[in-house]
Amino acid sequence: MNPLFQHVYVLTMQNIFLFGLIVASIVTILLKRKNSPYFFTSLPLFVLTFHQVDEYIISPILLGDTYHFLNWAYRSGLEISPAEVVFVNGFAYIPALILYLFKPSTKLFALIFLFVNSAALANGAFHLGVATLQTDYSPGMVTALFLFIPLFIKSILLASERLASFRLIFALSSYGFILHFIMIWLVNIC
Repeated sequence: MNPLFQHVYVLTMQNIFLFGLIVASIVTILLKRKNSPYFFTSLPLFVLTFHQVDEYIISPILLGDTYHFLNWAYRSGLEISPAEVVFVNGFAYIPALILYLFKPSTKLFALIFLFVNSAALANGAFHLGVATLQTDYSPGMVTALFLFIPLFIKSILLASERLASFRLIFALSSYGFILHFIMIWLVNIC
């Protein structure tokens, strides 16, 4: 077990994740009810906060503290400090919130939406890949499988509808994917 999984920073972030999920859920539901074009804008933040709650709160409640994300990562050879929990998870909100600065009907929005969801897909691939290698459950795997993958597919369709070229879609998808793994690498070398 990671000796710092109950550090005050981690516990504070867990409360932020839960609060974020509640706010993101309300916003997403309201936008859907109003048939707002900003409904798609709200999905990455909803999915992100749901994923964080899955990793840090739901998995440990259902499966025990050994399936708290930090304990699972520790068993996998990743030592994640409480400060890194704050930095990495706090940084993840920025791209999801930046989407609100763009009109959902534009090609630029579709491209940024694709980039953001490509990084989320990389996170999902990480969870699914490590779980497969370990033949064990990975906290966050459920949201990775059922939310990150469909949202990435929707982002490809949206970019295609906005007449983005296949080459651009592939490049942005690759850059988003690579960005996520660079962040994991940076956490592990610092």
